[in-house]
Amino acid sequence: MAAHTSPPDPATTVTTLTDRLAGNVATGDAERALFATDASVYRQQPEIVVFPQTVTDVQEAIAFASETGRSVTARGAGSSLTGNAIGSGVIIDTTQHLTDIQEINPAEQSVTVDPGVVLNELNESLQEYGLYFPPDPSTSDTCTIGGMVANDAAGAHSVRHGTTRDNVESVEVVLADGSIATFGEVDGEALEQLLATEGRVGEVTQTVSDLCQEHADEIAEQYPDVDRNSSGYDLQSAGDADGQWLDLSKLLVGSEGTLGFITSVTLDLTPRPERRAAAMIYYENVVMAADAVQSTLTADPSAVELIDDTVLKYARSAWNFERIPEDAGAALLVEVESTSERAISDRLDVAIDMARTDSTVAVERAVESDEQETLWKIRKASNPLLNRRPGPEEAPSFIEDAAIPTSELAGYLSEVLEVLDKYALETSGFGHAGQGVLHIKPFLDLRTVEDREIFEAVSEEVHTIVLKHGGSVSGEHGDGRLRSRYVKQQYGKELYAAFRRVKQAFDPEGVFNPGIIVPDSGGTVAELDEGFRYEDYEPSAPEPSLDFGEEKVGGHIERCNGCSKCRSTGDGVMCPTYRATRDEVMSTRGRANLLREAMDGTLGQDAIESDWFHEEVLDLCISCKGCETECPTGVDMAKLKTELKHQKHQSDGIPLRSRLFANIRFVNRLGTALAPMTNWIKDRSFVKRGIEATMGIDSRRSLPDFAAESFLSWYSDRGDSSTPKSGRKVVFFPDSYTSYNHPDVGKAAVLLLENLGYDVVVPPVTDSGRASLSQGMIDRARAFAETNVDVLAPYADENTPVVGVEPSSVSALVEYDDLLDDAKGVPEIATTVSQFILDDLTPQQISDAFSVRRNQRIAYHGHCHAKAKGWSSAVRTLLSLAGYDVVETDTTCCGMAGSFGYESEHYDLSVQMGAKLENQLDAVDPDVIAVTGASCSQQLADSGRNSRHPIQLLSEGVITNSSR
Repeated sequence: MAAHTSPPDPATTVTTLTDRLAGNVATGDAERALFATDASVYRQQPEIVVFPQTVTDVQEAIAFASETGRSVTARGAGSSLTGNAIGSGVIIDTTQHLTDIQEINPAEQSVTVDPGVVLNELNESLQEYGLYFPPDPSTSDTCTIGGMVANDAAGAHSVRHGTTRDNVESVEVVLADGSIATFGEVDGEALEQLLATEGRVGEVTQTVSDLCQEHADEIAEQYPDVDRNSSGYDLQSAGDADGQWLDLSKLLVGSEGTLGFITSVTLDLTPRPERRAAAMIYYENVVMAADAVQSTLTADPSAVELIDDTVLKYARSAWNFERIPEDAGAALLVEVESTSERAISDRLDVAIDMARTDSTVAVERAVESDEQETLWKIRKASNPLLNRRPGPEEAPSFIEDAAIPTSELAGYLSEVLEVLDKYALETSGFGHAGQGVLHIKPFLDLRTVEDREIFEAVSEEVHTIVLKHGGSVSGEHGDGRLRSRYVKQQYGKELYAAFRRVKQAFDPEGVFNPGIIVPDSGGTVAELDEGFRYEDYEPSAPEPSLDFGEEKVGGHIERCNGCSKCRSTGDGVMCPTYRATRDEVMSTRGRANLLREAMDGTLGQDAIESDWFHEEVLDLCISCKGCETECPTGVDMAKLKTELKHQKHQSDGIPLRSRLFANIRFVNRLGTALAPMTNWIKDRSFVKRGIEATMGIDSRRSLPDFAAESFLSWYSDRGDSSTPKSGRKVVFFPDSYTSYNHPDVGKAAVLLLENLGYDVVVPPVTDSGRASLSQGMIDRARAFAETNVDVLAPYADENTPVVGVEPSSVSALVEYDDLLDDAKGVPEIATTVSQFILDDLTPQQISDAFSVRRNQRIAYHGHCHAKAKGWSSAVRTLLSLAGYDVVETDTTCCGMAGSFGYESEHYDLSVQMGAKLENQLDAVDPDVIAVTGASCSQQLADSGRNSRHPIQLLSEGVITNSSR
């Protein structure tokens, strides 16, 4: 950056900035810590974070930064792997407000968007027009268009559809002097006018035009001959050697926020392919697979992805994919597209023929969509496999982005593997082989000095190999802090000097992302060995009461690599509170970042046990369990929350409200014993106001009704004579809600199972412990678990299933290994009633067992815990097999989340979270709403919508034993 006098007092300058903006400004330690990391290995805490509402806000923030000697870093999803989304000055986050799709032009096949628009959300909006924006990076459910432009994002299908640069029509930016310019392709008179423009726009236009002409020979010779190149500045695409045309939008794409701040982008769209087909071609080893890429490309595929033996072995063992040959050492996933149903199979055959070599082990074709999804699942397992590996070593991204001419790919790969063998590093390789981009990721522990030194040494040697083979050091992730040191080496002195002239013309004071790609105004370039996330990191984590394995609490928190998956608003559950607010602290990443900072002491002494930390960070996690399975690194924030609330209780005591919720079984049993009087009392307005004043339970909530007869009483009274005991034994777990609030659901479950031929046993169990875990009362949950395990262990010994209808309670049984040294096999036999039936009976047996009205339309909302444990889809399948017309809502948590929706401080957020579900239900207009959770049912009831448990519907539709 340019030299400045010492900045004014921070408090004064920040107040000045806040007064200038319509958007928000964050300066607190915790707020800034949220933006100190991205998905890279680096950490750099900013001074200020700005959330602009308008382009004018962006201009004012840039002006403020320039006036006060601060840098500006643009940020979208914060999923950068190279550290180009973090900075020491002002971070400008586009994802809160700059998220509009400004104009869709189907006739021109184009769309204009704000920089904060998420790729998947854009393509969802374009679906009705039969169009889409084709670049598809793996972070498509969270990455923003602004970030894609900054990095020249690509993805698996760029082999056919190009990178972001190939699909950008024009870019609007705020330049360092505050002026706004829109850049696209210009020639003739328009170019002459632009060159004659006074001010910054004219200067940058003239500079780039001159450079394209002056360095035409160097550009032709020095730019690598690869399909992807996100390193340096793209003068090759920005203009011609004769000065006849210019397109500065191509220069801005891939510039990593170093030349201007993107405020609007017009994109070229592509018609959606009508048909796709794929094949997995297996080879003896990864080098032989890479050697087959060149010939495969002659078939004009839409994707050519490489998968190494590490991933294949995982898919074979963990998912029982027996289709993967035992002798397969690597594979190419090849996909083709067509607008013709008849042509797609022929095109696939041609691609397979071109991919076959003497080292081909086997081929699997996939023409139907479900078959293709299975093959893509194997490819997409690559990152989760690496990220969930146990132990302190992780697979950081640092040599993962080289782009190599496909003719050189096999030789390059062989040499890189030799380097990794020299340092005795385990590794995995996968990626976009069709474009010569292989994501090679060695395992390292960057908390150690030794591995940080290896990190730098391997980087040096591998990037030398990249240049030897005529490649680019970056194919899609950018230079950032990781690779800016190699830009001069790749392009030579002349072009490097030209790049510095580009930077000088656009940003003479060095405001935008200084030190990235080229040196800052002080001559310093970002270095790959500076600012590591875990350098000088000295965490102090509590000894856990739950079982976190060898990694303990600290290691579990450190699993988070910042990839941004928890910011998804599409399919899945994670992260419900973020989806409702779009606030970083509400994401699993945000909470993990603050937990790590708190352990390291940067948020103040004992921050992790402070009231503010629990109220503003942990309590806003609703323990949906979505991150347990959906987070690529397996961060279980619900488990962390339980542990840390327990730690706080140890020092501060347990609040009365927490005790009440944790003892819900006792409360419900008492309410049923005194019903109907308790139902009358609980609904009195003065009682609800009193409960709110003393307990913090919101008076706007309806309290659950207590049944006059409990499920346990019903079961006891009916005796053993209702059904002959001749079928397979099944244990039914009577949870606290089914037992006392919704006994009809329990009755329906027993009758359904009996009519399907099972002998149902209801043992004398107690509370599952779920409510206690949600309140951080681990000791009480452990006592419940011990009691239940003693009762259920004999059934586990004989492998008798334990089934339930309340997913949160069943999931608690599954997690008893976290509470007990020996859960005696109970977690392995616990499942939901629906999942058990689907697993135990054939589809034909299920269909034959039911007789229902096939025109009855059911809207089904799955419980978060059922989705996390993999049980939710069983309900939809069962209802469909039984004959119902089922529509499953594409929603996350209903918003109730156990006790969360009852708490006064969380009521409004709970209602906000439930709005999406209610809107989808209204759109479906079903005959019946089916939900599996008592909390879900209560949330819908408070919005005026009645619901039923799917088990009730199945029980009503089952053909009784006496009728069969």
